[in-house]
Amino acid sequence: MDHPLLICMTSTRNYGWVTSVFLKANSLWADYIIIADQHSTDGTREMSLKYSNVILLDNDDLEYSETKRSELLISRARQIEGDKILFFLAIDEILSANFRETLDWQKILQSKRGDVFFFFWANLSSDTKHYWKSNTQAGSESFMARLFHDDGITPYNNEGIDMHTHCIPYPKDDTNRVFYVNDFSILHFGEFNEKWNCSKQRYYQLIDFDKNNRSIVVLSRMYNRSSVNRELFELPIKWIYKKNEYTFDMFEEINIKEQPYIDQYIIDLFEKKGVSRYRKLDIWEKNFVERHNIVDKRSLVLKLIHFYLTNTKGIASSIVVRFIDKILKTVGV
Repeated sequence: MDHPLLICMTSTRNYGWVTSVFLKANSLWADYIIIADQHSTDGTREMSLKYSNVILLDNDDLEYSETKRSELLISRARQIEGDKILFFLAIDEILSANFRETLDWQKILQSKRGDVFFFFWANLSSDTKHYWKSNTQAGSESFMARLFHDDGITPYNNEGIDMHTHCIPYPKDDTNRVFYVNDFSILHFGEFNEKWNCSKQRYYQLIDFDKNNRSIVVLSRMYNRSSVNRELFELPIKWIYKKNEYTFDMFEEINIKEQPYIDQYIIDLFEKKGVSRYRKLDIWEKNFVERHNIVDKRSLVLKLIHFYLTNTKGIASSIVVRFIDKILKTVGV
């Protein structure tokens, strides 16, 4: 082998709908795929064990913790002998199909221990023809630290953030070892399955509220974002895995039928901590409430606030809406 071992790390819990494409696409480059599984019951485990390069770990803690799963994955990866590069990809992410053709891929293979690489997301549209970019608040492309050429000593440090944080060891004090990948991207299926995504964003509100105690307005704007004003870009042909080239079509591997799992995690939280704890959150979609026979414990004032938040999603950046949002946050909403 003329390059370091390539180790893909991920975590999952009942993401069987997208696991097949994750395994097929990422097995094209990964020497090992390490999966921390939180007791999946949807066939994820059985699917994963069909691959000889997969190391399946049991994550027995069913609480949401990016820190615990990262520590579990990194610890196991470091037990593998030899020079190695650690990638972290979410289970609904793959590298764009053109990665091998790029100069950035060669830079990764020729990188040195301690080097960190940042990637940008291409969020795939369900029409299979377009994608949209994740941007920073300033409007520039958002890059994420996802690859570390392991030095064997840098500890994992979440910097006090246990949600939406980097999932690799990341020596931030050495900026000369940081590189940005522009020639290929991470393809993200996060919003490809609309029903799943709606349920996931609802669940994330609960988790973020418990972990970070953010205001209701902030949580609503973070997780109930409008797609109306998104700029769509044509999906490059070279990014797509097609059957005549790769033996599989990446879109045919996706199962977008309705998945009940994340809704059940929400119900479990309601039973554990009480529905009233979460009554202020903007999560009370009519179909969700009726489907699970949930008693809506919101006051009339809360319902009006949620009505406002829902109906201003597409214009949340306007001066008037931002002014009203600021007032609501000031009074503790």
